[in-house]
Amino acid sequence: MKTTKIIAILAISALLCSCGATEKTEFKCVAPMPAAIDVANLQDCMVPATFKLSDFNWEEGSLSMEVSNKDLYDAVEISQLQVGDTLIYDDAPIVIQKIEQTQKGVEINGGQIDEGGCSLMANEGGTYVACHWDTHATYTDLGKAQVPLAKDFIIIDCGEDPNDPSDTIRTDQKRYIENLKGGRDSFFCLNTLVTIEKGKITQINRRWIP
Repeated sequence: MKTTKIIAILAISALLCSCGATEKTEFKCVAPMPAAIDVANLQDCMVPATFKLSDFNWEEGSLSMEVSNKDLYDAVEISQLQVGDTLIYDDAPIVIQKIEQTQKGVEINGGQIDEGGCSLMANEGGTYVACHWDTHATYTDLGKAQVPLAKDFIIIDCGEDPNDPSDTIRTDQKRYIENLKGGRDSFFCLNTLVTIEKGKITQINRRWIP
């Protein structure tokens, strides 16, 4: 799991900074904010999720899904970053060599992912969100959860093209999922949000992305 890896990276970074400093300079290591949900006790929340057709147990009325958390950073911590600090980005450490403010947010090491950089975009609530290819956010895997399906749960599903209207499925959800073709019977955290109320899934919402 990414959470365990991040803890290990933070420990290693702290050790390297303390051992390598010849002066009293201290370098920071900034990681995404911790998730506000407990995968073992999902009650009233909306979670990014990854699952496929075979993860539905229609007899039991449940869905087994990989729950994720969008990587958000505290805006104050980002504003205090300096050259030499480390940013945990997409589960890996980036040592900051250059940091620039842009109209959209912050660029680290030029902003090019394939050249050791990254971009952070300003987000609501005093946070920044990490951007990956096609400006998609990065996510941390929190683990698997098997959650009951509410009897009246609905599916809001985007079309195959960006201009297609979304379909709202209120009945025969099993048949709808089973009839999806071309890989559309697989859902990913990048574009799928699952709403859970009182411990049961009430809505699956998939939006169109590039």
